[in-house]
Amino acid sequence: MIGESKKQISAGIVISYLVIIAQFLAGILYTPIVLKTLGQNQYGIYSLCTSFMGYFTMMNGGVNAAYIRFFVQTKEKNPNELPKLNGLFLKLFSVFAVIALAGGVFAGMFSPELFGDKITAVEYEIVKECFWYLSFSSAFQVINCVFSSLIIANEKFIFGKTVNLLMAVANPVLTIPFLFAGYDCVVIIIIHLVTNALALFINIIYCWKTLKVRFDLKEKDTKLLRDVSIFAGFIIIQGVSDQINWQLDKFILARTHGTEEISIYTVGATFNKYFLMFSGALSNVFIAQINKLQARNDKEGLNDLFIRSSRIFSYFIWFFVIAFVLFGEKFVVRWAGKDYESSFIVGTLLMLPVTASLTMGLGQDIARAMNKHRLQILINLGICVVNAIVSIPLAIKWGAVGSAVGTFLAEILMCIIAEPIYYIKVLGLDVKNMAIELLKIVPGIVLPIAFGISINLLKLLKAEYANIIFWGIIFAAIYFISMWIFALNQSEKSTIRNIFAKFSKQNK
Repeated sequence: MIGESKKQISAGIVISYLVIIAQFLAGILYTPIVLKTLGQNQYGIYSLCTSFMGYFTMMNGGVNAAYIRFFVQTKEKNPNELPKLNGLFLKLFSVFAVIALAGGVFAGMFSPELFGDKITAVEYEIVKECFWYLSFSSAFQVINCVFSSLIIANEKFIFGKTVNLLMAVANPVLTIPFLFAGYDCVVIIIIHLVTNALALFINIIYCWKTLKVRFDLKEKDTKLLRDVSIFAGFIIIQGVSDQINWQLDKFILARTHGTEEISIYTVGATFNKYFLMFSGALSNVFIAQINKLQARNDKEGLNDLFIRSSRIFSYFIWFFVIAFVLFGEKFVVRWAGKDYESSFIVGTLLMLPVTASLTMGLGQDIARAMNKHRLQILINLGICVVNAIVSIPLAIKWGAVGSAVGTFLAEILMCIIAEPIYYIKVLGLDVKNMAIELLKIVPGIVLPIAFGISINLLKLLKAEYANIIFWGIIFAAIYFISMWIFALNQSEKSTIRNIFAKFSKQNK
């Protein structure tokens, strides 16, 4: 069983990054097509509608995290109670699905009152149609959380991540022919509706036939419902704060500037989205392991995992953010066009402060496993209110860049100041030793940064794909060589050698 668990985790990590790579490549190839076929206005409409619907699906993350925690701990202590737990969560998610459905219909009916007079009457007709299909798509997405969470909780990462990989590829592949045929942004949402329904169907069949999951919908457990509601309720509040941080700017821009500024902001935020997805993919496969360690009250194991994972996360996270800062401006101009030049500034402002939080990626999951996430979430919510207050006047004056500055300031307060203090004082995590371990990695980034600055100062970097790819490959090689020589410890080098040795044996 231990060998199978390691196999699932290892394969889960690999497939997780294949999903991210597929989504990233799809975005790189797909987004310019969307921008050119739809134009700034329709792309702004699509982004605004999907962002707003996020407020009705944000409970997914909270209840999803609660589900995995309660499932793992129940399986460890009293596996006979699992059908009752499954039944409770299925009923909860069904309620949330109805809320998402009703919320989408409501948003479509009253969209002019919600988004103001900067959007034209013709655009509002498209907005209403988008919300109609989004409401059903979101409902399928919410229900699917029950079954996708069960797959993760059972550590069947290979199947779960493979489904995600197929969906990441299917959505753009199916959409592109319709865009070239002249369809508007509504077709993108319809295809997402179809693929969400298909993913739900596949996961239901797998959970029922392979995992033999059963749902007890009759038995009621008031205490369990209360415990789940309290635990998940605070994570839902965190979902609200995250949604405010990453999506409120679009709502502000809708009321102050219209769809063009939303498009500029969205292109910059797209890179931040991939950054967050890339960073979060690795931490997802450790959630079950974190909850097992907590169920056994293994504080030393949690701290060791926290420090080791932070080093691993930093290698990937720093590569992504350094590469974007050095190559992003030229890439955005070539990729999206000169009209989106300021999208690079938006992306940089959103990405830089959150880097600190992502290197401590397991801290949040450890807080949830300990059931000590409530105060942190309330602090984050307070900071998000500050973000909203600061961003409004900045957005009015400087548009997309101004709203990103407001989020940048709020993220510094949250990620660089509040989170580390919380992890030390409340969770008892060894942030000091983690910081020392991360400082040991810093020598590895000096050479690639110097290289990137040099080619920019010498004006060798051009807004051309071939040129960017050429220098990007050299930068990546320098980064990985520099990290191997100056940053990786002997344990990490040994792990990498073992991985290559296993692959070599398998190929033979």
